[in-house]
Amino acid sequence: MKRYDIINQLILKNGFTKYLEIGVREPNDCFNLININTKHSVDPCFEVDAQIDYKHTSDQFFKSLRDSELNLDPNYKWDIIFIDGLHESEQVDRDIQNALIHLSQNGYIVLHDCNPPTIHHAREDFYDKSTPAEGNWNGTVWKAIYKYRATRPDLEIFTIDTDWGVGIIKIGSQECCNLDNQYYEYNKFSNNRVNYLNLISIDEFLKNKL
Repeated sequence: MKRYDIINQLILKNGFTKYLEIGVREPNDCFNLININTKHSVDPCFEVDAQIDYKHTSDQFFKSLRDSELNLDPNYKWDIIFIDGLHESEQVDRDIQNALIHLSQNGYIVLHDCNPPTIHHAREDFYDKSTPAEGNWNGTVWKAIYKYRATRPDLEIFTIDTDWGVGIIKIGSQECCNLDNQYYEYNKFSNNRVNYLNLISIDEFLKNKL
């Protein structure tokens, strides 16, 4: 089950109509596979010059939205916001903050690359291809998920153990995990990933979370 399968399941189950994808790169990888009435794409197109609705970084996009510089209402809200942009924890943190402001009441934030299998996949430098992970890169998305799992009892967060880890955030409630890894050490994360990420199987998602 891939990220787009999960997104389409959420759309179908909830009757959602509005979708935003942050960090598209290649539209055929995900964006074009999403079945929904209204969808918007955001990507600065640094790597691939694709057909994108808003050729901005995510920070630029949300600022322009707030400043009424786009052809959207500044208070526009989406039912699903998929975050797959710059995989650095500080950027992902800002993307989550902005997404929460523009998320519909019963909506979902979906994130990719939340469960790096090795420290090499979780490296900070995307361009370092000398590691055993070679070109595979999940970055430090896990740090943002862990932070929100530990500090936001007003959210419900879990990660589906598929496709490099597909994180889900929605308004709700959760029993926060302990913030016992304040320096965000990978090895400690690896030993506690089930708890830090609230990691669940595809079957658990389909039976209990969908």
